[in-house]
Amino acid sequence: MTDTNPILVTAGELAGLDARLLDVRWRLGDPDGHAHYLDGHIPGAVYVDLDTDLAAPAAAGQGRHPLPDVADLQAAARRWGIRAGDTVVAYDDNGNLAAARAWWLLRWAGIADVRLLDGGLAAWRAAGRPIATGEEKAEPGDVVLTGGSLPSTGPDGAAGLVAADGVLLDARAAERYRGEPNAIDPRPGHIPGAVSAPTSDNLTAEGTFRPASELAERFTALGVTPDRPIGVYCGSGVTAAHEIAALAIAGIHDVVLYPGSLSQWATLDRPVVAGPDPYPPAPLVSAAEAGRRVEAGAVLIDVRSAPRRAADGTVPGALIVDRNHLSAEFGPDSPHRGRPVVVVCGSVNGSGPVAAALLGRGFGDVVHVDGGFAAWAEAGLPTSPPTA
Repeated sequence: MTDTNPILVTAGELAGLDARLLDVRWRLGDPDGHAHYLDGHIPGAVYVDLDTDLAAPAAAGQGRHPLPDVADLQAAARRWGIRAGDTVVAYDDNGNLAAARAWWLLRWAGIADVRLLDGGLAAWRAAGRPIATGEEKAEPGDVVLTGGSLPSTGPDGAAGLVAADGVLLDARAAERYRGEPNAIDPRPGHIPGAVSAPTSDNLTAEGTFRPASELAERFTALGVTPDRPIGVYCGSGVTAAHEIAALAIAGIHDVVLYPGSLSQWATLDRPVVAGPDPYPPAPLVSAAEAGRRVEAGAVLIDVRSAPRRAADGTVPGALIVDRNHLSAEFGPDSPHRGRPVVVVCGSVNGSGPVAAALLGRGFGDVVHVDGGFAAWAEAGLPTSPPTA
């Protein structure tokens, strides 16, 4: 699906636009968003409290910012003055990292034309536009909200997306992804299989979104392609919305938000991986140990290329698996679930990532062969001769 509605509006465009303005001043560790709004905001903007208006109360097993009930969001939107058919523009003073939550949530709730002020309040000030102080109230609106207009998922869906060869982007700072100690995440690290994609990399030094072509290059480098499902999470589903906005600017739509994010995932006894790589490292075993495991019932998979198998020989009974498309044999409904797995390749550089990926997909006992196929053959284990 292609979204034809604009994502961004500039300060110059906003000055001539008939829109309902939402000031979503919020930052981690700064509880004074409303005070900042009172000190200075765009004339006509009403204050939106992210914690109470754009989220349900935090609850055990739900994360810090669960999606609000649609009825509660509708009541808030009417209080902000939103009427049926309105254009809505949200902004903050931090690169739209918070305002994007309002952008995503209102579009999820069925409002078609919701935009972000590119560069936020700083861009408005830099354009020499007027600033208002104090509280502003709007005439009550009549908007009717629904919910479900944008895709979202829970922890099972996030895990299933990875298992289906999708791309799960982690929008938090890189140090939080790596699991460095912090006071925010309940268990430091990331969801197995997730790719580090810090939201800050969506922005220029001035706090505006990077050009669409640059964002497209960025996400392509992270593995985002048209044929792969895409999901995003962060700490509590706030900055993940900013990543979805950046993906939309790059022309990538139908992206799934995991609103509970790590603040939910890490409290549900789900696996969390520390370190810079998407998956934990898998154990290396000797060829002799690998042979014993296979004899005891482990699944042996050969991830070498067809020319390599033809030149060097094969392992009788091994599953031939394309390392780039594991879901063909090892997807969510794989018949091999519950069985140990042994991975062999030409080298550990080939088998290691596959073994780690299988661990991330929930296969609990996975090893790969130290020395690869050559070590397997040298150990006198069964092989078939080359065909090349």
